[in-house]
Amino acid sequence: MTGDGTTPAGTVSTDTVVLIGGRAQREFTVLHHLGYRILHLDRRVPLHCMPWADVPVDVDVDDWDLVLKVVHDQLGGLAPAAVLTHVEPRIPLMAHLAGRLLADRPGLSLEAAWNCHDKWRTRNRLHEAGIAVPGFGLAGDADDAVRIARDIGLPVVVKPRDGAGAFGVRRCLTPQEVHRAASAVLADPGSGTRTGILVEEYVDGPEYAVQTLTQHGRTRLLSIFRQHMTEPPVFVEIGYEHPSGLGESDEAALGDLVASALGALGVTDWISHTQVRRGPDGFRVVEVNARRPGGRLVEMTDAVCGVDMTKAVSQLALGIAVTADRPRATHALYSSVVFDEPGFVTYRTGIDVSDQARALPPIVEIEVAPGEPVLPADHPEGGVYGRIVVFGHSATEVADGVGAIRQALGLRVSRLEGLAWQKESDSREFKSCC
Repeated sequence: MTGDGTTPAGTVSTDTVVLIGGRAQREFTVLHHLGYRILHLDRRVPLHCMPWADVPVDVDVDDWDLVLKVVHDQLGGLAPAAVLTHVEPRIPLMAHLAGRLLADRPGLSLEAAWNCHDKWRTRNRLHEAGIAVPGFGLAGDADDAVRIARDIGLPVVVKPRDGAGAFGVRRCLTPQEVHRAASAVLADPGSGTRTGILVEEYVDGPEYAVQTLTQHGRTRLLSIFRQHMTEPPVFVEIGYEHPSGLGESDEAALGDLVASALGALGVTDWISHTQVRRGPDGFRVVEVNARRPGGRLVEMTDAVCGVDMTKAVSQLALGIAVTADRPRATHALYSSVVFDEPGFVTYRTGIDVSDQARALPPIVEIEVAPGEPVLPADHPEGGVYGRIVVFGHSATEVADGVGAIRQALGLRVSRLEGLAWQKESDSREFKSCC
């Protein structure tokens, strides 16, 4: 490694992948199965992740120079086999490290990472390329947000400039609501680090989650899911279905739109999870995420197209061939576990769902134990508490499967006065979205 921290051409690399952040075991097992060791870096490596990493290291991941030094020291100056993250806020850091340590490797460039992560840059790049996006503006304070909202026309959506997981996103119908929402973002930007509040046109229409794989500048459409949300003002993803309900020509047009958007943002060799709304005047790109989707949409995509996006992005980062299997289901239905009221949840544990295994075994995850408190989907500390995913070969089959599992679980909430939520005890991986 040179004095400026870059790796000169021809430097022998290690068999170690630098993995930044992460909480899911699958992220680690994929790399191990591919034959690599893992240097796991995080601000504080979660206790449950320590057995999965070969070398877990606590480091201030906001200090990019320090992270580069830690990698240099841990690997003895050799280049890593790859740098990878599945965590939205760490994607620019991943791209920065890869650019410094693996300059000749295809992957996600730092410019493309920021183009996707910074929503203001995303909107501008796409607008400049002639790709349909909601009307938008960047506000410096709450009064500025109100002015922009009036220029765009109410209703609007107010959101952090570079937040993740629908944190702080709110539809506003009046100037007063815009002011309150913008003030809330300024007071608590969540994981966001870029200054400013994005105010954008509210596109009233169905939403679609589009998963893609781009190699050498050519984008392959993996899956399109019809996405179901809670009623505004907040946006919590409560379900997905495949097929999307779009016709063949509309799906092709949607795929072409997303491919064009990725090209405009500079994504040439990576995966993406893009959200698109269809308004009265057609499709408009709402979010472009240079990462795999959350929840169990990776498993859902794998089932209907044969590509495991966690494995695929690991292979892309390593510069090896992306592998795929055959699709195993024609239909899939994803139902989030959310609640309408606060209280204490009860449900049956240990239920047998084997009779609902058609194309694949169903996924049933409840991320809160019986007797623990829950909050409504629209509460800042509420959201998604689990998910049920059923795979099959007809819409009736998967809908009946989800219904049968919900009936077997018997999920109920007992409302009690004086319910106090302990924020620090909430360790759910997915909360505001799936």
